[in-house]
Amino acid sequence: MSLSELTEEYSKDKLWNKKAALARLAGNETLLNRIVGMFLEQINSKQDALNDAITSKDIEAIRFTSHAMKGVSGDVGADLVREQAAFIEQKAKQGDIDNATEDNKKLAELIDETTSLMRAETNIS
Repeated sequence: MSLSELTEEYSKDKLWNKKAALARLAGNETLLNRIVGMFLEQINSKQDALNDAITSKDIEAIRFTSHAMKGVSGDVGADLVREQAAFIEQKAKQGDIDNATEDNKKLAELIDETTSLMRAETNIS
């Protein structure tokens, strides 16, 4: 799904709620850019770790990694990524990983679209 298709379904603010993230940082855009940069550096390795955990059906690793992804995405206002990571975490807590691969595909799509939006709206590559 492309950014334009996702933004038809969700507002850009749901992909990246920059205003809310900035408000949490008292309007400090320099700090927000630093946090966004850290998010962009970390999120792919966290996604790789989640892929590995799902492949090995390691429920605790799925729970732990999705929890970490929920936290870092919440810090930057990546609301849809946070919501999907929280969904995966909750299912892992319940021992339900039957649809983890499909849930993770949706998460990966959201990460791709969110990071593309962040890069387009900042000078961070």
